[in-house]
Amino acid sequence: MKIIASLVLYRHDYSSVSKTIDSLNDESSISKIVIVDNGGYCSWLDSLCMAKVEIIKLEDNQGFGSGHNAVFDKYKNKAEYFLICNPDIVFKKGEVDALYTFSLENVIGLSIPKIVYPDGKLQYSCKLLPDPYQLFMRRFFFNFTETLNSQYELQHADYSKPFFAPSLSGCFMLIDAKVLSEVGGFDTRFFLYLEDVDLSRRIALQFPVSYFPGSEVIHESQRRSYTDIKFLFYHAASAIKYFNKWGWFSDRQRNYLNKKALESIKSQQS
Repeated sequence: MKIIASLVLYRHDYSSVSKTIDSLNDESSISKIVIVDNGGYCSWLDSLCMAKVEIIKLEDNQGFGSGHNAVFDKYKNKAEYFLICNPDIVFKKGEVDALYTFSLENVIGLSIPKIVYPDGKLQYSCKLLPDPYQLFMRRFFFNFTETLNSQYELQHADYSKPFFAPSLSGCFMLIDAKVLSEVGGFDTRFFLYLEDVDLSRRIALQFPVSYFPGSEVIHESQRRSYTDIKFLFYHAASAIKYFNKWGWFSDRQRNYLNKKALESIKSQQS
């Protein structure tokens, strides 16, 4: 199989994810779509009948990363690539095919496409690895950190060209199956938030990673930690776990990968 697409749901109704499923189903490079029902709340999946689709029901919701890991574990060594897809993503036919071709031809371990909001505005899906100050200021003083946020989100990069970044958005990731087997899947200590940053940096330390503008998807980002106290707690808990794992103020790998990203952007503009 070329690509196995992994879609993790939790209490989603069919109407909210039907366009995502249809988008995935239309791609010729996607051989199988595995939908993970975290907690078994999506009863409508029992009557979903699509040749490409398989359902995995998990008794407990152990988080975003754990759901995707269930797909990785079941289909280990059975596909060239795994596609991690959020249930709020839609795209035109051929976009995943283009990303797949780019990754295959350039031997890319992890790639993401150009990601835009429903109104067509660019989402800054490529970032530097965060330090505690950046995360704190972005979350609580966003309106007063324009310069800090601009550098962190690599807003000065030319998003019409491919470039390297150590932190890529987990809403739509294409990962080489051999790379995933080497570095392992998501760290399940992260229930929600920063699991994509953690996985990105682990891959970037060993394999080629790239943003690719020749493919485009639409993402209706909800940013629920800005409106729901429960999700703010998840975000804060994940941040603590992340910095406990990688280092709060002393992180040589972070410095190395961030420098590499800035040099990559500088070279694309020369």
